[in-house]
Amino acid sequence: MTKLIFMGTPDFSATVLKGLLADSRYEILAVVTQPDRKVGRKKEIRMTPVKQVALEHQLPVLQPEKLSGSPEMETLLSLDADGIVTAAFGQFLPTKLLENFQFAVNVHASCCLNIEWAPIHYALINGDEEAGVTIMEMVKEMDAGDMISSSFSPNFR
Repeated sequence: MTKLIFMGTPDFSATVLKGLLADSRYEILAVVTQPDRKVGRKKEIRMTPVKQVALEHQLPVLQPEKLSGSPEMETLLSLDADGIVTAAFGQFLPTKLLENFQFAVNVHASCCLNIEWAPIHYALINGDEEAGVTIMEMVKEMDAGDMISSSFSPNFR
């Protein structure tokens, strides 16, 4: 079984987390998401969709404002995880963290067409005929790792 740390924040990320949880090949050791924020007119504090899924599955949740140099980072480094999976996490991952695990991959809500990233919501807005998801290796630069897999749907509208 592959032991993972999952990092993500919005609904898209929660869907990825649910998929990993449904697959018996993976064990999620910890979930990292953005801190709960005030939203709406009433400024009510709401937890992220990823945190909701994690709590439903009794998973440990870490919510650092900034991962680099945080106690949460030290916790992650102490875990016996094989790798990291991110999906719309919203923070750069420190090199120290990336180098500590066998692999780190990012699930990106876009497909790579003509060397141009087109997030799904922009594809919808622009009336594009294709949209998809790319899984890529994580490196120090944002969205610069090698593409591992890309799945796109023509005529997805």
